This record gives sequence, structure tokens and C-alpha cells, in this order.
Amino acid sequence: MLKSRTCLISNQQGYSTIVMVMLLMLFGTLMLKGQSEQLLVQVKIYADERRYFRAYHQALSSLSWALSQRWAGVSSEWQCRKVENYQLSSCIRQLNETDILVRGEGNMGNNQPPLLLFQLAGKFDTQASPEGIRLQPFADGRIDFCPLKVAAECSP
Repeated sequence: MLKSRTCLISNQQGYSTIVMVMLLMLFGTLMLKGQSEQLLVQVKIYADERRYFRAYHQALSSLSWALSQRWAGVSSEWQCRKVENYQLSSCIRQLNETDILVRGEGNMGNNQPPLLLFQLAGKFDTQASPEGIRLQPFADGRIDFCPLKVAAECSP
């Protein structure tokens, strides 16, 4: 009887190895699942950053384009222009006798509100011309928030 038990035990030596291999496979699968979830989060963050930088540079381009244009007249109401081919959208508004607020817009996509940049500028021309006035940006006049006291006045 003792001999038959010894024979049974010696025949079952491979099961512990199979259990260890299965445990290693389980831990490996759990680690791969965790890495996959982290990778998905990083891809979403990258996509958000890419959309932001694209909208930011689009808003900068809109500001530069607005500053290169001649504007017919400046008033306390918003005056806007768009170029659909390049998706540029700019507006200007006179704040006082010397200051003009220029607004550039960048499209964020995904039904999010546009990214807005503002630039304070003045009249480059001292005399009015038939083509309109040119704008001269103030040094350090670019801001990423609307300087007007009432938020509703910041949009045309």
C-alpha cells in the first residue's frame, strides 16, 4: 500500500509547474491590461493637446491677419472678417480714443467653444485713407482673456 502511494505522488509532479505557469500568465495579462488602459489615456491627452495647439496657432494667425488688414472704420461695436479657406476669424473694436481691441479665434473642434486671443493695438496711420486704417500692435499687448468688464461684450 505504501508503494502505491509513492507511485501516485511521483506521477503528479508536473501539476505545480502548470499552476505556476498559469499564475505567471494571469499576472502578465493583468499587467498588459493596465498598460493598455494607460496608453489609451495618454492617446486622449495627446489628442487634446494637439487640438489645443492647433487652435492656439490658428488664433495667432487670425490676430496677425487682422493686424495686416486695412479696416474701413473703427467703432465701439465689433467689426469682424473671416477667411473660410484658411479658417481665420478676426474682429476689432475701439475701446477709447487710442486703444483698439483685436480678437482672434481658433477652432477647438468637438463642439467646444473657440479659443480666443486678444491683442491691444493702436492706429498706425495718423490720417484716414480711403482704403481704411492700419493697426499697430502694442508691445506686450497680447492676452488670452477679454479685458472688458462685462463678459457679454467680449463676443461680437
